[in-house]
Order: sequence, then C-alpha cells, then structure tokens
Amino acid sequence: MIKRILALFLCVLLFILLLPAAAMAEEDYVTVTVQKGDTVRKLCEANGLDYSTYKYVIMVLNGLDRERKMEILSIGDTIKIPKAPEDIVGIPTHLISTRDKIEYYVIPYKIQKGDSLKHVYDLWGLKITDYLDAIMMLNPGKDLDLLYIGDIYYLPTTEQNLKTNIYVTVMSHILLEDERLENVFSRYGFDFEEQRDYLQSFNVTNFDDMVPGDKLLIPLTA
Repeated sequence: MIKRILALFLCVLLFILLLPAAAMAEEDYVTVTVQKGDTVRKLCEANGLDYSTYKYVIMVLNGLDRERKMEILSIGDTIKIPKAPEDIVGIPTHLISTRDKIEYYVIPYKIQKGDSLKHVYDLWGLKITDYLDAIMMLNPGKDLDLLYIGDIYYLPTTEQNLKTNIYVTVMSHILLEDERLENVFSRYGFDFEEQRDYLQSFNVTNFDDMVPGDKLLIPLTA
C-alpha cells in the first residue's frame, strides 16, 4: 500500500512539473512588465490581490512549476497577474476560480524511533485533534497509534515553513452550479478519469454525491 501511494505521489509530482499554463481569458488578467525592485508579492499588492491566496493561480497562469521561480524576476520580463475579483464582471465558471483557497499542506512523513503522531504535531505547534479526520482519510487502513520506524504517513498541516521541501498543497474549491468535476480538475492539470482514485483520497464526500456548494479539495505540489 505504501509503495502504491508513493508511486501515485511521484507520478502526480512529475505530471505537475510539466503543467502547462492555464487558459484564462485575456480580459481576466493583466500582463505586467517587471521594473527594478519588483517581486510577485509587490505586484499582487499593487493589483489588490493577497499573495498567499493567488500565488498558485499565478504559477499556473505563467506556466511555473515552482514557487521559488517567482522570486527570480528580471527587469523587462513580463508576468501575467489575475485581476482582482471586483475588476472582473461575470467570471466564467470554466476559469480557475479566484475564490479558491489553500486548505492545508500534506507532508509525507517518515516515522522515526520514539515518534507518535501527537508528538510530531506538538513539534509543529499544532493540535493533532484539528487534523484527525484528514489524517485518517490520507492514510487509509493505517493504525494511528501503532507506528513502525520507516513507515510513511501523509500528514496535513497548515504550517508551510516546516523543515521539508516535499509537500503537497491542497486547494479548496466550492462547486458552482452546472460545474463539472472533470473541468475543475483539468484546470489544475489533472486527468479526472485516470487520476480519480488519487483525487478522491483527498475528499471525504464521494465524487458521485457532490452537489453545488460542496467543498472540493485539489492537491498541488509546492
């Protein structure tokens, strides 16, 4: 089971590394020419956007596979920045929703001698009770109390700045009227039919039972 989950994780990681830019309509973003001292964070602020909320949309929009690439801007380069929601009239539902939020991050954690999951979360400064449902969903069939050295557990956390470079960012998306799951996932570079089991593992509600207004969770790489 562990090997299968790791294989799925690595396949998705490789797939997203090759993720193409999303097809947003030109009227929904602005193309900015980088000036001296510009950063993506500053450009977001200048356009009325919260960097933490929009950074992954910007990555997809510009065909970037790593957040750190947004820190390397050269004067004269151009970068696409989404317009603030209030500047877009009637956002088409086939676009990446600017209302999508970061739900949590998932870290593949290797169990060490003396570990307990509560101890790990204590070290992270988090309460394990806030994550139990997600932990059980991400680690089906595993005993959360009986841990073995070397086992891999997928642990959700709201803290991004932990001592690891490997984690999956999980976005949340509220389903809209007449919105199809496969269209939502395709905007993030997923083939819904081929990767359905992997995508379902992040969601409590069965995909067949989801209705408008439900929260859909979508995994991304860091």
